[in-house]
Amino acid sequence: MDTLSHFVLSVLAGLAVGLHRKHRLEFIVFISFCSVLIDLDHFLVPLGYTTLYRSFHNVFIVFLIPFMLFLLACYLERNRSSDRFQTFFLLLTVMLVSHIIADMVAGPVQIFYPVSTMPVSLPKINIQATDQFLSPIVNSHGVGMAAYALVVFFGVFIHDIRYHQRHKNLNLSEALKHAISDWL
Repeated sequence: MDTLSHFVLSVLAGLAVGLHRKHRLEFIVFISFCSVLIDLDHFLVPLGYTTLYRSFHNVFIVFLIPFMLFLLACYLERNRSSDRFQTFFLLLTVMLVSHIIADMVAGPVQIFYPVSTMPVSLPKINIQATDQFLSPIVNSHGVGMAAYALVVFFGVFIHDIRYHQRHKNLNLSEALKHAISDWL
């Protein structure tokens, strides 16, 4: 998937799940911009700085680092009224993981690089109602978009739990109940 599409999908996902109600639009646009920075490796190969087109597209950069920063922000902001860094790193993790899922629809990604160069991709799917109906009912792009949406909704659900914990002073169990009732 091209970089512009990643950016637009990230902004649309943020708006679709209502992040703009809790955060300014500039915040969503900034996170979306940050989520496409891993595409810098597309420019580094022609310049000779790396030999792999997707050297930044791995679980260490797109999940472990931002998620660890999210946990660190949770620890550092535990007694503060602001949770901006928690929100930023959680949403960045979600957008980066979604970025990888979208790329895996287009083709294989070495998501365990540098530990392994094994390519991973979503399986090719093309389910049609009949041979005469050319447009598929389900294909790989639809499955990829569904996975993308699930990751985004999961991240927003975690954000909602954290919101109930911080702003309503609820324990994890009660915050989970409130977040579930908000979604239902």
